Amino acid sequence: MSSTQESGQTTPDPPSPTPPSTSSPGDIPVAAAEPTTPTLPSIPTVITIVAWVVTGGLALLALGRLVHLDDAIDWPYTVVNALTPLLYLPAYAAVAVAFARRRNLLLIVSVALIAVHAFWTVPELLPGHAENAASGSARIRVMSANLRYDNAHADRLGAQIQSANPDVLVLLELTPLTLAKVASTGALRPYAYHEVRATKGAFGAGIYSRFPLRDAAAPTVGDGMSLRATVQVDENRRFVMYAVHTISPTSSTYTTRWRTQLTELRHEARTATLPVIMAGDFNATRDHRPFRQLVDAGVRDAHDVVGGGWEPTWSATAVIVPPVLRIDHVLASPAFAVTGFSVGREDGSDHLPILADLAMR
Repeated sequence: MSSTQESGQTTPDPPSPTPPSTSSPGDIPVAAAEPTTPTLPSIPTVITIVAWVVTGGLALLALGRLVHLDDAIDWPYTVVNALTPLLYLPAYAAVAVAFARRRNLLLIVSVALIAVHAFWTVPELLPGHAENAASGSARIRVMSANLRYDNAHADRLGAQIQSANPDVLVLLELTPLTLAKVASTGALRPYAYHEVRATKGAFGAGIYSRFPLRDAAAPTVGDGMSLRATVQVDENRRFVMYAVHTISPTSSTYTTRWRTQLTELRHEARTATLPVIMAGDFNATRDHRPFRQLVDAGVRDAHDVVGGGWEPTWSATAVIVPPVLRIDHVLASPAFAVTGFSVGREDGSDHLPILADLAMR
């Protein structure tokens, strides 16, 4: 037994051997990398991305219209195209972003959008001039008003009728309520001739005339009534008056009916043996291809002839924004010179009345 054991003392364990270092004596120790948090894109970058997203979406919509995709996909293109004057305004802001951020491709696309927007919109704003009535022409003033079927204030239109004193008056959404309201003002008494189809709902109509009415008919087109009558101006002149109210193309089903109605009106205009006047609520703007095809079939928009400018007729009752769409029109055959056009005042309806002065050659 060793002396250590004899004394009851123990010796400490020898230290564990240290593994040989793999670093060379000249290496400098490096701290472990700390986790990094992702950095958010800068505000200018976000603005550029938003500009690209908006511009790209508008470019697709514009391309669809240019290739007449709205013929194959009626809805929601009907709504998109109706909003053309306002829809493409963000492209002007995109130009500013592209210029400030030096994004050439974005600049090219947004400028192209502005070009097509101007091509579609500027004709609505171009100045025109009232035409002169030829010697011996018959002067005819036409007034059209969509009353809105539940309008308890339709009597407001009475004063406008009496002031304008139209020769032919077209009333739409004519119900027992709206008819009674307008009649209560006495504004309808001067019209000895009238064809009235007042019905519940939105598709009643009436034609009131100082001239005799003949051959009145109210065929159903696209599940809606199409009221028309021949107006005998004098022994030698007559024309066919259409009270137009197409259905609003706000769904796929309604758009099919709307297109059918406009197609029938186009057929009537093209094959007419007498001059025609079509007045009323077409629920269509010049940005709708079926409406442009109707105008090309042999009638003229009185507003465009005189260069009426920005004169929207709907929606007159909007709370936040003023009227933005011109969906009420007076279309007339070339047999009529257009000597004036104007938009009336609010009368409780969501539409503003319109007035056209014509001269039948």
